[in-house]
Amino acid sequence: MATKKKKTKLTKREVEHFKKKILAERERILKQLGRIEESINEASNDSEGSKHSYSNHLADLGTDYMEKEKNFYYASQEGHYLRSLDEALERIERGEYGKCMECGCLISLKRLEVVPGAKFCIACKSKHEKQRR
Repeated sequence: MATKKKKTKLTKREVEHFKKKILAERERILKQLGRIEESINEASNDSEGSKHSYSNHLADLGTDYMEKEKNFYYASQEGHYLRSLDEALERIERGEYGKCMECGCLISLKRLEVVPGAKFCIACKSKHEKQRR
């Protein structure tokens, strides 16, 4: 009875699929960061103009600052995600994409579809999450 050989790396077709997916996702993130930057700039311009008005209410100013903080938070999160996509592209170039950086096993295709920048398999990622708590 023939045993099925365990897959140790992604095929060229799979790598190309994920590279296209990562590049498309990267483009989406860059557009999103552009919109966030516009929103931050608009909020800054609005708050500069409203400083000269006497009709400002403290609650309105608080809302403006909260919106600005929220935009900075989103920009930070998107920046981290963009960095993970760039790192994934580097791993593709080195021929290391799809392998867990801890145990060396192949990351499941389902996981890569959902998290194309994944560095770890589910088991190792779970272990990291437990250690962080």
